[in-house]
Amino acid sequence: MIRILLFTTSLNLLLFSFLGIKIFEGNTNNPISRQTVATPNIKYGINLNQYLVKEETVQKNESFAQIMMKHHVSEQTVNALMKQSKGKFNFHLIKAGNNYIVLGKKNKKSFTPTKIIYELNNIEYVVLNVDKQLSVITAKQQIEKKHREVAGVIRGSLYETFDNLDINPALAIRLSEIFACTIDFYKIHEGDKFKIIFDEERVNGESIGIGEISSALFNSNSKDYYAFYFEKDNKKGYYDEDGNSMRKQFLKSPVKFGRVSSRFSKRRFHPVTKIWKAHLGTDYAASHGTPIIATADGIVEEAKYGQFNGNYVKIRHNGKYKTQYLHMSRIGKGIRRGSRVSQGQTIGYVGSTGLATGPHVCYRFWKDGQQVDPRKQQLKYSEPIHSKYKSQFFSSIKDDKSKLDNMAYNADPEKFQQKKLIDKKYFAAATKIFERHF
Repeated sequence: MIRILLFTTSLNLLLFSFLGIKIFEGNTNNPISRQTVATPNIKYGINLNQYLVKEETVQKNESFAQIMMKHHVSEQTVNALMKQSKGKFNFHLIKAGNNYIVLGKKNKKSFTPTKIIYELNNIEYVVLNVDKQLSVITAKQQIEKKHREVAGVIRGSLYETFDNLDINPALAIRLSEIFACTIDFYKIHEGDKFKIIFDEERVNGESIGIGEISSALFNSNSKDYYAFYFEKDNKKGYYDEDGNSMRKQFLKSPVKFGRVSSRFSKRRFHPVTKIWKAHLGTDYAASHGTPIIATADGIVEEAKYGQFNGNYVKIRHNGKYKTQYLHMSRIGKGIRRGSRVSQGQTIGYVGSTGLATGPHVCYRFWKDGQQVDPRKQQLKYSEPIHSKYKSQFFSSIKDDKSKLDNMAYNADPEKFQQKKLIDKKYFAAATKIFERHF
């Protein structure tokens, strides 16, 4: 026992020294300052330190009653809670995979639950008091809004880089949407860089969502691309440092994330028919069910099934351009002939219907009645900021532009991962040293 205590204490001292943590703060001559005070663990408005806590997950086909009985809640109590829950929450709608915790006390015979807390999502939850005072309370977690500034260097994919840097991956999607008409995210390279100033929503210290991105800089192929949010007269959007719109007439891709699996070609060997023929479209491979988006505003000309095209949608954008999206698993809700769609709107979902070997969307592009390669078209940007608002725009972006320009790319995920490996090696080495001596 003494050896274990000595090992644990010494190991902690060594690790604290590696991490640069001061063991005692304040006046060390004062004995009170040396006492350890348990920090309250507040969650769901409750100090969890006052209970024994069991963390659980709803299993497939598991009912509310089964969960209660599993934790020794009587049938009489379950019926009473069901009555009290009317108008508050329907426990028949609990979902497999959702989390819940059981709070209780341990007596001589068994664990006695006093509260069961079921999480509807990251924010909403239901507290069931199952002791003498039965009650059902619905509540919400307190959301903390945090202003953040992040920067990094791309290693692998954008998603992987954000994950390695412990940045909410939703930010990667938002970033790709902002620069969708400027940067081809299928062609980003190792060493490309980014800087982002944004708001983040957190619950209990964990990111649950991304708020507004006020500004961003993406460096691709050694060229800087800026984006600044600006709103005036109910018109809002992102603009570059000169006040030009970040939004082009067409997006570069009909899916947010995927890969180009087959390019526009006048001669291609067809994987199904096994003959050489023209492929007048660009194929984007993506997982089954991935949303397919309209690349520009327009009116739906066709939304139906064809023997070779499978489920498809064709959109007329003006007298000059049309686009078509083939092989959908299903067409989006409300998408029918004559319906109006906006740029970025979901019009269907990736599938492999018609003449297709695997899940993808074949994107076709017409210009003046002829099918052309969309990736080679010189397309116009939307209107820039009106001249009467230019001075206000430049004034509003001044601080953010200065921050972006002076922010260092010091959050390189490769270095971050190396640091994690070094920390693990130090811990393993320290463990071996103490094992030899104790």
